[in-house]
Amino acid sequence: MSFEFSVSKQDITPGFPTSLACSQKKDTLFKRVHDNIFVRCAVLSNENHFIVILSYDLLFHSRDLYDIVYNHVKPLADVNMSDILINYTHNHNAPSVRGYNDFSSSDEYEELLKSKTISVLNEAFSNMKSGYLEYGVIPGNWNINRRLPTNDGIKLAPNPDGPSDKNMYVIKLLSSDHSLKGLIINYACHPVHYPDTLGLTSEYPGFLCRFIEKDIPGCMPIFIQGAGADTRPLGTIDGDRFIHRSFEYIESMADSMKEVLVKSLNTNAYKPVIPSFNSVSFSIEIPTDNEGCEFFYDNSLNETISAHLRRNADYMYRNYTSISNSFTLQCGLIKLSNNLVIAHMGGEPVCQVKFLLEKVLLEFNVIFAGYTDACSYIVIDTMLDEDGYEVQCFLEYMHKGRIKKGIDKILISAFKEAIKEL
Repeated sequence: MSFEFSVSKQDITPGFPTSLACSQKKDTLFKRVHDNIFVRCAVLSNENHFIVILSYDLLFHSRDLYDIVYNHVKPLADVNMSDILINYTHNHNAPSVRGYNDFSSSDEYEELLKSKTISVLNEAFSNMKSGYLEYGVIPGNWNINRRLPTNDGIKLAPNPDGPSDKNMYVIKLLSSDHSLKGLIINYACHPVHYPDTLGLTSEYPGFLCRFIEKDIPGCMPIFIQGAGADTRPLGTIDGDRFIHRSFEYIESMADSMKEVLVKSLNTNAYKPVIPSFNSVSFSIEIPTDNEGCEFFYDNSLNETISAHLRRNADYMYRNYTSISNSFTLQCGLIKLSNNLVIAHMGGEPVCQVKFLLEKVLLEFNVIFAGYTDACSYIVIDTMLDEDGYEVQCFLEYMHKGRIKKGIDKILISAFKEAIKEL
């Protein structure tokens, strides 16, 4: 079986004033650039079946970027929409973009993103080379659950007994002479050190990529954010709470991840992957409760919440009758071999969503990618019973209410059907 690949990156740091996404200073123009942010791309080809993977050092983006990528790539190769995975590292210290805080996004930055996306694709498709794939799972401990049960309900605080996905999932991209040319690295943890609320940074995913590039010249790493909606970095713990941390803490986390990963590269942790590509994309309608029109009117005037949420509430109140009691969750499966699959979905999935779907995907090793758009937190039924931030965060995503019970069955059923198409 023939296999070709290419990796590339483009700098997407704005050279002009634009607002920050979610650095605790929403809607505020950034003042400093600590380190540049990038879009990174991997193109994989097996028997002329192409898979396109892009990762942006951004919080989110709307699915408009999927259309831009598809329309540009289609004349270059026989690519279906389901062959494309766009992931965002969920970097909070990034520029505002369309899809999450549209009110403060910049047309100028959107044009830059489009231009750089096309450039990174052109570079990748013009530099394909023959090679090999390997896959490994690398244990680590850099995250912690952030949902602490208390007598007053679920608190946003460190929970060492709570679930989290501790592993790094790694794909090695090797040239025909077995030189390491690329790494696709999947890990699940919010990048929320908040080192500088007025500064741009790529946070720990970008630091990790930069450290690897320094240690392994000629190797291009690509970070894919996993099901990390309910986990935070260990380094942000201060006793029984989370606090902001400096760039030194980000460097420490990224350097530790890099050391573990680099040490693993020449071990038997990796197994050859025999490419056999296929893909399927599908949408799921997720029903929501209804808090009522007055809820949104009251919150539009609520000075105790952020201006961002007040704006959302005002929009919901003014457009209430036209807004559905559900939202669309875009999902997909990308089969890389007969025993390796990338499962992906929009929104912010918690780790238990991945654990739930792994039971459906038993015949595969699963790399799970969330954050393909900004539709909602994606939780499971037991969390709906517990309540807590991720459950109650529907105003942030402009839904009429929290997700309804029965989400587990909906997700399982949809992914079971999708497997049949692979």
